[in-house]
Amino acid sequence: MRASPFAVILLLAACTESPASTPDGGDAAPASGVDAGDVGGDAATPPGVDAGDRRRDAGLLDAGPAPVDAGGFEGCPFTGRPPIDESPLPHVSGRTESVRAGSFNDEYLYDATGAFKIGVRREWGGSVIFFGESGGRPGTNGTNTIDANDTGREVQVALYDPDRSVQGCSWNASCASGGGCPVQIRYLGWNPVQGGNRCNLGSPVEAVTSGPGSLVASTIPMQWNPDWDARECTANSCGGSGARVPSDVRMVQTARFVRPLVAEVRYTVENLADVAHRAALQEMPTMYTSNGRGGPDLWRLMDPNGTQIPIDTPAGGDGFMFENFTATGPWVSLQNDDLSYGVAILYENGLRDFQGWQQRSLPFNNVRSRIVFGLPARGVVHARAYLLLGSFATIQGQAAALLDELPPFGWLDGPTDTVSPGATSIGGWALDNRGVASVEARIDERVTVPLTYGGSRPDVCLAWPGYPRCDGVGFSGSYDFGAPTECPHLIEIIATDTDGNRRTIAERLVQVR
Repeated sequence: MRASPFAVILLLAACTESPASTPDGGDAAPASGVDAGDVGGDAATPPGVDAGDRRRDAGLLDAGPAPVDAGGFEGCPFTGRPPIDESPLPHVSGRTESVRAGSFNDEYLYDATGAFKIGVRREWGGSVIFFGESGGRPGTNGTNTIDANDTGREVQVALYDPDRSVQGCSWNASCASGGGCPVQIRYLGWNPVQGGNRCNLGSPVEAVTSGPGSLVASTIPMQWNPDWDARECTANSCGGSGARVPSDVRMVQTARFVRPLVAEVRYTVENLADVAHRAALQEMPTMYTSNGRGGPDLWRLMDPNGTQIPIDTPAGGDGFMFENFTATGPWVSLQNDDLSYGVAILYENGLRDFQGWQQRSLPFNNVRSRIVFGLPARGVVHARAYLLLGSFATIQGQAAALLDELPPFGWLDGPTDTVSPGATSIGGWALDNRGVASVEARIDERVTVPLTYGGSRPDVCLAWPGYPRCDGVGFSGSYDFGAPTECPHLIEIIATDTDGNRRTIAERLVQVR
């Protein structure tokens, strides 16, 4: 079961019409290996999106880091260089592992020390079903901080559209004007859910791939409600052949460790349709924590300042409680009774508005950022969050260090790899969890060109919502590379954030012809 941000009465009364077993880890055994292939593979490119689209040119589609091509420049001072990773922090990941757990196939990624691991489930859209200590054996164990009870409760993404919020009015996008079926979880409208649907049928993965220090899962998630676009208020599809209804989006999730106790989870959501979805409260991602059944009961919702946030606003008549609140930082933690063990979720964009859900009699523990964004037709939205493990005191220290040390990231729009003699425009964008202080270009590792920062880039704000001043993150300037030469020039873009973190966010070889 899962809780929806659309209305407090969308509580998820039991959604186990086709129950799935929950493995206890006792019979876990190694299974087939992780698929070979490049990180993300072709799954990151939606059909119908032109590779020359400006959004891809601007680094807003998930094209991956642009390599610096060496072709034909052997013997020149600057030739091919490794691509710059879009993620701000380097990974400290270790080995991967495939485990058969009951009827499920789970993939695990360890940190470099081998002491901690994160796990995803192929049958549930690659959603995160484990984050805890390694336990000295394959598969899950009693340190798992994630619920993983059913297709609606793990660390996952779920999307909404106010014009298609419930069945009965989703079919013609008229829900914002009223009407439609009762606002209940069984009648939700357009609602792609990474884990699966209300029938407890999981979203199948397209691929799970292992790359340099990462575990990447791609899925076209199912609609939570198989009858989401029906004109009548029927809800009978769970027992029939129409129970599996794929959505019109693709989700790509990348997990990797950036510290032994900290796992980064990056999400790219691509709209595969020509239909735009207006801004709404989204789950990007939401976190359901373990509930004492086979693991710790992580129920105490803690603010970064050490204050417990009570979840005591009734959401209906069935015992569910919720709470909207503003935290003192961009993270919160769910802990056990004495705060000696738990998990936190930290949102890199810096948003501090959260929503918590709880039902102690189940039990049921959940928290998510109250992020608002829409999904343009054929558009892409990105998000990056971090899971932190340990006691509350440990997590406090880890979160403070992480927030202080996160450097900028961004993209170089131009120049292209070939320019004409004369002044050449330099432009792109840069983001940071707290803000960018300055951007400069370094030419041939010897000439520094200060760039103007703060230019209007509403396209970046649409693709990476929630970041500080995210509609004004463009940089621009110009440089004369001189006369035509056989060898290319190297341009590096270096951004410095308000904490003093300095990072090369892009580079390119440029030849004057």
